[in-house]
Amino acid sequence: MAKQQRTWGIFIIQLALAIYFVITGLCLVAPKLGRNISASEIEALTRIFNNATVTTIVDMVIGILLLVCGACFCIKAFGMDLGKFDDCVKYITLIVWIVVTVVALIYYFKDFKNGNAMHWFLSLAKNCLIIGGVLTVKNGK
Repeated sequence: MAKQQRTWGIFIIQLALAIYFVITGLCLVAPKLGRNISASEIEALTRIFNNATVTTIVDMVIGILLLVCGACFCIKAFGMDLGKFDDCVKYITLIVWIVVTVVALIYYFKDFKNGNAMHWFLSLAKNCLIIGGVLTVKNGK
C-alpha cells in the first residue's frame, strides 16, 4: 500500500484529532481535570447505565482508548509510523466512536421536541468531522 502523501491538511487533521482525543481521554480518565469539558457524546453513552461503577469503567476504557489513539495520531502527524498497531487502534477507536455517535444522536433527539434542533445537527456535524478525519488518515506500511 502506498504511503499517504504528506500535506498540510493531513498534518492539521492528525494533530487536531490527537489533541481532541488526548484532551477527551484525560477528562474521562481523570474527571477532576475537566469533566465539564468532556465530550457530551460520551456522557450520553454512559447515561444508559444506571450503575455508577459501570459508568466509571466505561469512562475509563473509552478514555484510555482515546489517549492511546491520540498519541498514535500525534506520532503519525510527525511522520513516524507504528505499523499495524496504530492501524488497529484507529479502527477500534473508529468503531467505538461510531457507536458513541449513534447513541448520542438518539439521546439528543429529544432536542427536536424541545425546539433546539441546531444542537442535534451540531453534534452530528462534529462527530462526522471526527469520523471523517479518522477515515482520512491512511494506514501505515
